[in-house]
Amino acid sequence: MNMKNLLWILMAFAALTGCKKDKKGTAATLNTIAATAITANTASVGGSISSDGGAPVSKRGVCWATHAGPTYGDSITTDGSGSGNFNSSLKGLYANTVYYVRAYAINAMATAYGNEITFTTAKGTPAVVTSPITGSAPLTATSGGTVVSDGGAAVTERGVVYSKTSNPTIADTKVIAATPGTGEFTGILTPLLSETVYYVRAYATNSYGTSYGNEISFTASSSDTFADIDGNIYSYVTIGGKKWMTSNLKVTKYRNGEAITNGFATTGFDWYTTTVGAYTFPNGDAANNEIYGKLYNIFAVNEPRNIAPEGWHVATDDDWKALEIAQGMSSTDADIFGDRGTISEKLLEGGTSGLNLQNTGILFHLTGGFYYFGEQAYYWSGTPAAAEANITNWYRGLKPGTPTISRQIAAYGMAVRCVKD
Repeated sequence: MNMKNLLWILMAFAALTGCKKDKKGTAATLNTIAATAITANTASVGGSISSDGGAPVSKRGVCWATHAGPTYGDSITTDGSGSGNFNSSLKGLYANTVYYVRAYAINAMATAYGNEITFTTAKGTPAVVTSPITGSAPLTATSGGTVVSDGGAAVTERGVVYSKTSNPTIADTKVIAATPGTGEFTGILTPLLSETVYYVRAYATNSYGTSYGNEISFTASSSDTFADIDGNIYSYVTIGGKKWMTSNLKVTKYRNGEAITNGFATTGFDWYTTTVGAYTFPNGDAANNEIYGKLYNIFAVNEPRNIAPEGWHVATDDDWKALEIAQGMSSTDADIFGDRGTISEKLLEGGTSGLNLQNTGILFHLTGGFYYFGEQAYYWSGTPAAAEANITNWYRGLKPGTPTISRQIAAYGMAVRCVKD
């Protein structure tokens, strides 16, 4: 390289480096303003920027946390730009909790922080966070929460609430945790309706009141099973376009949660004179409940509070007719009073319909005696046969080895099958 070319290179390098200018300025200087208007869940704080460091402040506010030395990576407010004083409102704080706060200011040079202040919120309701759904299965799901602060008073109850509408409260369905206090807990949500959206919040209660965690939602899993209000699980089969449960009803409560009278456990219960809904067990033996379900009187079957699970109803006389016609009975026979058709074996246990009607027998209400257990199947319809309520309903009677199905009226104690609405 000759001297002329070297000179040109040195001159070009000098020109380039001479165009660079030093970045001027420093971090801003600021102070944090003490907290005021402190409540259980809110407070007012702020900052005062005395110098922008020679570079305009593009963003300012406060950062806060429950640990010392909060930074921009913790909770923050954004309160405009420029120098001078500013105010910040903190919301969603936990009651009876120490908070650490620093004002911050950002310019082209750096993020600067003011002095650290602390304050303690007033006592109040607990702070609780809702846990995600960790196990959703047909008819059931698992959630829970964490009580992160008792609010300054002992937590006497905690759990989860859920509903088919947003913002559930303790007035809706709730699952109470086994123990009170702070920390984590879980709850099982059941029974659920298949393919239904549910909203869930954790809750915690102390002497100041009840507070709720964040709301989550989920869709219950699809299933060919469903549950009653007691949590008993039932399968169903579709016949003639209708979904029929394949085992007998076992429920002990009406749909609103009120108890059905347990006539079996009530000394001297008079099945003939009673005017309240009641149940007993096939053949008067509680051990039969698991396989055969319960026998209900006419008042329970016709009760407006409803013994059927939500979304279902006690099979009506028309439901039974549609079932029989779908299995081969003529429509003319279906309307007959008394014994009709030739399809009994299809509907009884082991029959091709999959309905598996069981030989539960009856409770004879006039005497309180049990008859035909293991020999004949008797099932209510939800259709009254008399103008006056609770006198008689239509029912179905079947007997193994006999092809006909009896359609008659009575007021016995009988088993119940439900059909989906």
